[in-house]
Amino acid sequence: MQAIRRPTVLLAAGTLFLLAGGTANAATCIKAGGWGTGALQGFASFMAEAAMKNSAKARLGEAVKIGPVSQKCEVKGLLYECTATAKACK
Repeated sequence: MQAIRRPTVLLAAGTLFLLAGGTANAATCIKAGGWGTGALQGFASFMAEAAMKNSAKARLGEAVKIGPVSQKCEVKGLLYECTATAKACK
């Protein structure tokens, strides 16, 4: 009788462990990005960051938390082109 109880108890404990781990509120995070262009670097930077925030909100909803923003801008012809990326979590 004990041979049957021991695997049953271990199976029940393992199932409980898996269920407890699956119900934890793990944050859903993505790497959001955006691109902007303009004659002035400040405008291109603003547009890139706004596009990145809109992308994160579209994927995760309005209650999104955005981490530190990483931006890169360069001149392409007569215009500035900027990209912005950040970690966004729900």
